[in-house]
Amino acid sequence: MERADLVIVGGGAAGLAAAVMAGQAAPNSRIVLLEKGARVGKKLLATGNGTCNISHQNASVDSYHGGGAQRVRDALARFSWEDACRFFRSIGVETTVREDGRIYPLCTSAAAVLDCLRIAAANHADIRCESAVTALRPTANGVTVCTADGEIAAGHVLVAVGGAASPSCGGSSDGYRLLTDLGHTRTPLFPSIVQLRTDTRFVRAVKGLRVDGTVSLMLNGHRLASHTGEILFAEYGLSGPAVMQISRAAGEWERRKQGTLTAVVDLLPTISADELSALLSARREALATTPLEDFLTGLFQRRIGQTVLRMAGALPLDRRSDSLTDRELSAVVCAIKEWALDVTGTQGFGGAQVTAGGVTVTEFDENLISRRCPHVSAAGEVLDVDGDCGGYNLQWAWSSAATAVEGWRKKR
Repeated sequence: MERADLVIVGGGAAGLAAAVMAGQAAPNSRIVLLEKGARVGKKLLATGNGTCNISHQNASVDSYHGGGAQRVRDALARFSWEDACRFFRSIGVETTVREDGRIYPLCTSAAAVLDCLRIAAANHADIRCESAVTALRPTANGVTVCTADGEIAAGHVLVAVGGAASPSCGGSSDGYRLLTDLGHTRTPLFPSIVQLRTDTRFVRAVKGLRVDGTVSLMLNGHRLASHTGEILFAEYGLSGPAVMQISRAAGEWERRKQGTLTAVVDLLPTISADELSALLSARREALATTPLEDFLTGLFQRRIGQTVLRMAGALPLDRRSDSLTDRELSAVVCAIKEWALDVTGTQGFGGAQVTAGGVTVTEFDENLISRRCPHVSAAGEVLDVDGDCGGYNLQWAWSSAATAVEGWRKKR
């Protein structure tokens, strides 16, 4: 039977980083990385819309969710965003910190980041694609890794197969099954950093358009989350960075199916309702003879302006702007500041960037070694830790990989 000191299951962000780190920490060890897909790092190519938001300068436990705050705190302390930048420089990737704290490769290319990770990992590990792991069988001195091509006697196994999100990029439930078969438990799964499906009566008229606004999620009138930034109107509802940032709450609501969830969009968050009312009153006078259909053009893109007027019931649109009544004007202000959309769900794991929930991280020690099987560790999205949008999830991949590798090195 083939033997290896360390078998890494999964060739995503955490798995590739772990292969490099393990090789650096123990250069004479035999490391095998098994990836079920045709190539490694497919999901990494999509991060940051192809620019690869590697980390965030403000990465702290407050930016993460799940049941393992202490595990997150320990991992971030062991391998911080500064450590991530040094690690990537060591494999050829220069990084830059933007004004908002997000950290990107200087080349803004996820493909280049993946190339550097892949090349560095290949220098330390035997990388095998199209090698799905079917089972892990604990032995007295390690773990037998079962694959369709045979078995490997591993001194230690690191499960870093990711989560259920983005199945088109390799997301699956394989890691949950491998670890629950060893006696671990899994918390409920739901999509996070995902688009929202909403009532589309007015949204479809503006699909493809973007605004810088504020979107809030209201559950039975109670505010769950709110974020200001770019909002994208889509055929099915809402997308864009601001929406993705608060979408975890929608995913959890969708799982529980309790109460009524509403997305409230403020199209002009920098202007108060009173200021907007005064602005529109002055505009009504200045644009008196302009057709009402263009009353808001210039303040918004034309289609958005016309949709706002229709929502406010300011019809017909072929009359003069000075015919807009005070009551209609108030309705327009309300439509701009509080465009309420009933949320019907999310785009599911198919549209999600991250899986919320997973294998219970507190069932692993501070080195992310399993308390159920001492020759198994886990890292990355397979655990019940998920971060906010903005580089936090990749930082968890790097930090958890570094923690797991250090734990393996100590016990060798």
